[in-house]
Amino acid sequence: MPSARKLNAQELSLLLLRLLDTAPAHGSALSDRVEKLSQGFYRPSPGSLYPALYALTEHDRIAQTRAGRRKVYALTDAGRAWLGSHEGEAERVDQRLRRAGRKLSAMRRAYELNMPDEESSTLAQSMLEARMDLKAALHECLDLPPAAQRRIIQSLTQAAAFIRALDTPMAPDDEQDFRHRP
Repeated sequence: MPSARKLNAQELSLLLLRLLDTAPAHGSALSDRVEKLSQGFYRPSPGSLYPALYALTEHDRIAQTRAGRRKVYALTDAGRAWLGSHEGEAERVDQRLRRAGRKLSAMRRAYELNMPDEESSTLAQSMLEARMDLKAALHECLDLPPAAQRRIIQSLTQAAAFIRALDTPMAPDDEQDFRHRP
């Protein structure tokens, strides 16, 4: 997944087409469906959702009608055909969000065992996003030269040792030093 956002514009568009293939919906209902699909891992912001819907309308992949004050979006025949020709990619996006949701749910359950408050959910989300960002960063640097690859391996090894050492109780002064390390 991209490090700065959960889905890029094309991935979000594919997912929206896939959701609209099951039933027409208005924007907030589509956001709800994405959030439910990903078990709370991802809910597209209005700033990404509505431009994607607009672009899909402009490309005649979806049509919009009014239902009171809301715009309801439905898949067009052209959109259904386009989705059909990109079904494999749409399936990968769908499955990636479902996997992320399952991981997030498992992490939330694990955190709740040790901290039964609302912070556990926030920490689980942040931990999963950090893991995914690290994974994306590693994927982005596969073509670096061997010297850079060795530095990455060294950094990962040091980070793993540092994380394992966190299991050791810290004195209050050590904890303060840890928060201010670069």
